[in-house]
Amino acid sequence: MSVDTPGDMADIAAELAALRAQVERLTAKDAIADLVTTYARSCDVGNDPVLLRPLFTDDATWTCKGFGTFVGGDGCALGLKAVAGEKIWWSLHNMISVQITFDEGGEEATGFWYLWEAATLPNEHSGEAEAYWIGGTYDARFRREGGKWLFSKVELKLNMASPIAQGWVKKRWPDGTRKQPHFVELQSGETYHWCKCGKAETQPCDPAHMCGKSPAVPFSVEEGGLQAICGCGYSRTKPLCDGSHLNLRYDWSLLGKSPPEQAGPETVA
Repeated sequence: MSVDTPGDMADIAAELAALRAQVERLTAKDAIADLVTTYARSCDVGNDPVLLRPLFTDDATWTCKGFGTFVGGDGCALGLKAVAGEKIWWSLHNMISVQITFDEGGEEATGFWYLWEAATLPNEHSGEAEAYWIGGTYDARFRREGGKWLFSKVELKLNMASPIAQGWVKKRWPDGTRKQPHFVELQSGETYHWCKCGKAETQPCDPAHMCGKSPAVPFSVEEGGLQAICGCGYSRTKPLCDGSHLNLRYDWSLLGKSPPEQAGPETVA
């Protein structure tokens, strides 16, 4: 190969720079895909916090309607572990079609992928183990810190959690109870009612059932779609669920740490 002019040299340098940038981008995509897979594998061994913690930035958040929001890298790892002990007894995560889009600076990225999960959950009435299909999507933010790609934000958007014995056509969601939320599709701008007296079997409720002491509370949602409506009455964001029904307790000893002296709520909406 001969180089005849300075222009040729400039073209070659530009081409090499473009190839180098492409290789770096592909390498980063592989690293983020490995991060997603490592997250799935860590969840499939009981949401092991020792394995999960290195995957999150210190200021990370993890959120899902019906489970609440876990704040900070420690909070994400310990919150997910607490969920495993309380609600998801076994799981097999399938992360499908991971898409990654880099920010202009190349040090942060946005991710999306589908979730298809086989899981064992306690039956909402008997508490006995029951086989479930769980489906949804993940939206995430990634950040490169110390040469490693980490989660800075994770949001799981559930589409179904259906008992395998019945299937999603007959039963897309577990029944809402006093111990777990009611998953319902709501329309923005519509007026609904949340049962405050505890006598309604479903949420939102028919306000005709209300008793004199605790009338149903009218509410609306700004954004239509799937909502988790509080069933336990302890949510700090009533009528929407903030995960209070799970009554999660973080075991800080699993990370070799003591609880923060002034720790706030462990799940927030």
